[in-house]
Amino acid sequence: MNDEPMTDLSTTPKRDSSRVIIYLGYHKTASKWIWKHFFTENYPHRQVNLTRESASELWDEIDNSSGPFIVRQRLEDGLMGEEVPDLAATVAETFPDARVVLGIRSQRSMLASHYGQYITNGGRMGLKAYLEEAVKMKWHYQAVLEPFFERFPGRVHVYLFEDLRRDSFELLRHLRDFVGPPDSGLSDDKVRRIANQPPMNPQRHDLVIDMMRALNRLRMRHRKNAIIPEIRRPGHDHILVELAEYIARKYTNRTGRPLRYRTFDDHGLLEDVYGSENRALSDFLKRSLADDGYPC
Repeated sequence: MNDEPMTDLSTTPKRDSSRVIIYLGYHKTASKWIWKHFFTENYPHRQVNLTRESASELWDEIDNSSGPFIVRQRLEDGLMGEEVPDLAATVAETFPDARVVLGIRSQRSMLASHYGQYITNGGRMGLKAYLEEAVKMKWHYQAVLEPFFERFPGRVHVYLFEDLRRDSFELLRHLRDFVGPPDSGLSDDKVRRIANQPPMNPQRHDLVIDMMRALNRLRMRHRKNAIIPEIRRPGHDHILVELAEYIARKYTNRTGRPLRYRTFDDHGLLEDVYGSENRALSDFLKRSLADDGYPC
């Protein structure tokens, strides 16, 4: 067992962090897709938790690499956890000359995607209860971004999830130009091939989510809250969830559209909570977030 104390970042000598790119990933913004297909396939990289881990080994990797070095740091502590407080100060203490990349997504579509993932992971709350909890701690983009704008002036690149869906090639091309190409180069043709990669986690059908939630509430499905043995096939979900997935897939194949019946109506709550923040962020980014469906 190693009893050596962690490095005190406040006393660590400052080193050249100008090659470091801090990649901040929100859940459900395709950050994992970009990390896997764009960053890890082309750049030296490391995923860390700067609020808990020493940066000493990370610095060794950076010093032994060439070209841009990508450091991925989560912005949220779990699906129902809040955004990490004082993260900009922590990053600036370790990498004062770094550049920062961050993607955001409309809170409206974020709600549908997050709620589905929450239920998949064993959640039992209904949509209304989930939303009331989520808005207390999540998706406050202006509050998260302003400290980074202040500490890394002119060195923060913000992209929209909606841009990725509209034109993934253009988004990745702009991202490459901001980060800089790796030593081996990154041509437009290669960027285009990356842009054509399929999404990693397509949104679940509404019927599947509702079946999951019913089984979660009955404590029959997810290992973290099941009170009776789960009825499942090895490596797959509960047999009733598999049946719902089969029905939904048959419906999609027959009609040519996914089985959707939820509206995810927030009854104006998203606009009340995030409207003024998104309007201020629109002014700073010099683009109308309302045009991309953000509550404003």
